[in-house]
Amino acid sequence: MKIHSTLYFMFLSVLFSLHCNATNQSWQNITFIAQSFQEVAIGSEFGRSDNRIRKWVKPLKIYVQHDSGDKALLNELVDAHTTHLSDISGLKIQRVNSMNKANVTLFFTHQSKLKKLITRHSGAAVAKVNTTNTCLYNIELNKAAQVTKAQIYIPVDFAYNEGKLVSCIVEELTQILGLPRDSEKVFPSIFNDESTDDLLTGLDETLIRILYSSKIKAGMNKRSLASVLKPVIKILNQSGLISSANRRVRQSSLYAMLGY
Repeated sequence: MKIHSTLYFMFLSVLFSLHCNATNQSWQNITFIAQSFQEVAIGSEFGRSDNRIRKWVKPLKIYVQHDSGDKALLNELVDAHTTHLSDISGLKIQRVNSMNKANVTLFFTHQSKLKKLITRHSGAAVAKVNTTNTCLYNIELNKAAQVTKAQIYIPVDFAYNEGKLVSCIVEELTQILGLPRDSEKVFPSIFNDESTDDLLTGLDETLIRILYSSKIKAGMNKRSLASVLKPVIKILNQSGLISSANRRVRQSSLYAMLGY
């Protein structure tokens, strides 16, 4: 009986391993990646419709305001993730020591202060729509749909209680790059609210690489995007960047910090 039990659990372990591997690899289909990119890059959260590609064309200068939480730890998490995003996107991303020098402001705050803070820095319309969410962002665009400014609000007390502090930092900083939508159709991904992923997945890395390809332009709509999207993905595939994406994201310093 003991032998049978051992064999049974070995069998379950093999099945689990095969399932995980299949899950990790199944997203690497070119058509699925194209559909996933359209899901998260076209359209907007919170009912604000903008069916164009949005992206930064200038360096990101981030000011972090601390009203709550462990300042040193939070800075370390932010720096680790922004370094990773910079490596993937090719964007220059750095922290600055003054809000006046910044085009991105990240507020670590209390939930009780959230509405007032959003109203002051992003406007009453944004505060009205967003305050029921755990962690929030707002991006500002020019006429060409280039992102020019962004604000991120993380109520540390609420995020801690929900076990979402790390996922908030990762998701909001990633979404302001121009991947603003969440979708249950995109998996495995931080952009899927049903997913358990707190850190970037191989699919997420691939979506960022697509957005910051020189062939993907701010202001593209679904029609203009259609002619270039799959060719961009095929180039990434041929270069081996898609097949190696799962392994590469796990080499980031944030994965190491958190012991993933």
